[in-house]
Amino acid sequence: MKGLVRAAVVALGLAVSLSACAPVVRSNIYFPEPLPAALEWPAAAPREVSVTTADGLSLKGYYYPPREPGKRLIVFFHGNGGNRYTAARYAAPLTQEGDGLLIADYRGYGGNPGKPSETGLRADAAAFIAYGRTLQPGALVYLFGHSLGGGVVLDAATREDIAGVITLGTFSSLSDMAPAYARPILPDRFDNRKAVTHLKASLLLIHGTADNVVPFAQGKALNDAATTANADVRFLQLKGADHHPDFARLAPSVLQQIGQMPFNDRNIHAQ
Repeated sequence: MKGLVRAAVVALGLAVSLSACAPVVRSNIYFPEPLPAALEWPAAAPREVSVTTADGLSLKGYYYPPREPGKRLIVFFHGNGGNRYTAARYAAPLTQEGDGLLIADYRGYGGNPGKPSETGLRADAAAFIAYGRTLQPGALVYLFGHSLGGGVVLDAATREDIAGVITLGTFSSLSDMAPAYARPILPDRFDNRKAVTHLKASLLLIHGTADNVVPFAQGKALNDAATTANADVRFLQLKGADHHPDFARLAPSVLQQIGQMPFNDRNIHAQ
């Protein structure tokens, strides 16, 4: 009995310690950026939108309306740096076929209230996806995530009724990105390797072979896990590309692949 009590006390102390460490650890995972003082758009500016999360936060994002009724809706989730403004400028080429493009932003980013966490970003994603359905009722919905955003959309795609999910430069798990000594105290996991085995939609994985932020091997690990699970997946390997490939050049290939979902074959290559 004394042994059990001692073990319980140790476990409680460890839990308290990890809980106390969580904010510090998260400050080294998420890097929210404020919006710049002046917003400059190379073309027509998107519309600012606002969603309310299940836990009551009001988050702002951007929306490029479709060119005409009946077009697709792409919901874009950015990485662990930046905000909705940088994401809207980066992802704007996805509108070139006239699709609607909803730029999601997270709690704590771009002046939004709250602090980011895995649970919080899950709620943020659900709110933006639900709002997107009200913007374009009946539209086919595709989720696109860059880097950390890939983890957000892969998690969402295990639950949401969507037509397809696309990731760019996404890691296999947050643990795989962290030093070994930090893994036991990670408060968030983003186990993307597991998520790809439970998807309800087609998956397009995109990864630069010269990505120096998220190693190409992690993108390949996601493809291997999805393929082993018989997921409907394609792996688009960008030869020589880094973590932020030229999106104007990439967008036509992405839109072509979206138009082919569900896929029949599994692996393709792009220059």
